[in-house]
Amino acid sequence: MAFLASYFMNRELSDIDIVVRVTQTYGSAVAEPADAAPPAKRTRSNKDAAHEASQLAVLPGHRIVLFNSGFFKAQQAQHWQTPLTPPTSKRQKREGSEAAGERPSVHLTIDSAEQLPAAEAVIAAMYGVPDALSRLEQQQLVHAVVIADMVGAAAAAQQAVTALTSAAQSEQGLSAAVLEALAGLTAWPACLLQMLPGIVQRAPCCSDSASNLAAITAADAGGKVQQLLLAAFGDLEAVLADAQLKALLLSLPLPAMQLLLSSNQLRVASEDTVLYTAQQYVLHLAEAAPSAGAYLLAVRALRQLVRAPQLSLLALAAAALQQADSSTVLLRVCQKQLKKLLSLKHIAAAEQLAGAVKDIADAPASWLLGPRQIVLLAGGVRLEWRLPVEQLRQACRDSFVQQKAKDLLSPESSPPMAGLAWHLKVKCTQQDGGTVVGLYVQPQTPQPGVFYRCKCTCQWCGVTQSTSGTPTMRSRGFVNFFDLQPMAASKWDEAAWAANGLPTSGDMLLQLHVHSVN
Repeated sequence: MAFLASYFMNRELSDIDIVVRVTQTYGSAVAEPADAAPPAKRTRSNKDAAHEASQLAVLPGHRIVLFNSGFFKAQQAQHWQTPLTPPTSKRQKREGSEAAGERPSVHLTIDSAEQLPAAEAVIAAMYGVPDALSRLEQQQLVHAVVIADMVGAAAAAQQAVTALTSAAQSEQGLSAAVLEALAGLTAWPACLLQMLPGIVQRAPCCSDSASNLAAITAADAGGKVQQLLLAAFGDLEAVLADAQLKALLLSLPLPAMQLLLSSNQLRVASEDTVLYTAQQYVLHLAEAAPSAGAYLLAVRALRQLVRAPQLSLLALAAAALQQADSSTVLLRVCQKQLKKLLSLKHIAAAEQLAGAVKDIADAPASWLLGPRQIVLLAGGVRLEWRLPVEQLRQACRDSFVQQKAKDLLSPESSPPMAGLAWHLKVKCTQQDGGTVVGLYVQPQTPQPGVFYRCKCTCQWCGVTQSTSGTPTMRSRGFVNFFDLQPMAASKWDEAAWAANGLPTSGDMLLQLHVHSVN
């Protein structure tokens, strides 16, 4: 802490303490809940015996600086303490408050004592100290990014990321300790994600896209890169629900994707998500790469990683019955084996399936593997779409003039459920001499000839409609969502639309909640 003296103001001029502490649980460092009461005000209990806050350091601080951080401002209500008697001098204020333990303070709780140098450096950076993080080792820079992100010190976080990026691009690269620290993160700060592609691309195990999985795994010393990938992308459903994470996932080099999708520690709602991810990857590669060879290489490599016996009946049927023009090409070469597996899955119990799969000739080795870490989706998946009123108005006019249906499709799709992403579709159709507006739900990539049941709820401008889950091969939805009379006046009845409380300008929010698919 000696270097803090170079930038902190005189302690007599400071008006608040920053108490840096670590919370120990049975000897292990954990983060204390943000709403925990100060130790001085808590009643000791068996629960408190398991949570002992250990003070690591007290740093002089200044409200005018700290309360620019939302983190410290939020802690004021829980951790602010004021002197009982106003002191008569600055010295009395300092000595009296320190003796009584009543000096105003805010708490910064970190995960371990090893993070103290990083915490001090982040606080120094908050005070504008040049190169405040320059003394930190590579592993401490990871801690600095996490702490800076937590307290909202964007400049400090960027300093740490820049230093780590520079180290990653050096001849020595990042140390094993850094990779281990990155792999141990429970959540990746967004500012840290920007350097992940560079780390992975420079890893020896990811240098040759033509390598098979055995060679890639052997080159990943200690499994460090695989652990890193699992830390950032291990929860596939969460990754696919986040646009930034999904883009990073699909931009990984092929060996990295093989390491990720081959892991037993991958957390998914079902194997359907693994198949969906692999398909999205090869489709993205086909669009991004001019080389057909790279695309075919990815198809062959990722096909071997899908554990087809663990797929749902819907995903398995879609793969087994796909047509030649289907975009789900990943398993097309296995259609003969897939049809046998589909028949088998209809009649075999789960414990019988693994043994029976051995009799399917030429099945990939992955078909003999068991399920991954299954984390069921809580509450299904959701999608939001902001549709401009003018776009709907024009579609209604076009439908009326041309006397045929006009569709508007949501530009984004939901995260996958049952191996399928879901779209919303507005359909303008002609009925009884006028236009009605319907709302439909459909898979992003419909599977020809495959029936499914989808239970979902749609909301549009405060009106909510729910589907029944009746089997279908097509879109599900509502021909006249708002139950309005057909609009014929000027091809778009503005008065009738407004009379029902619907907006006549701006954007309209449409929401989809898919509860279940089977």
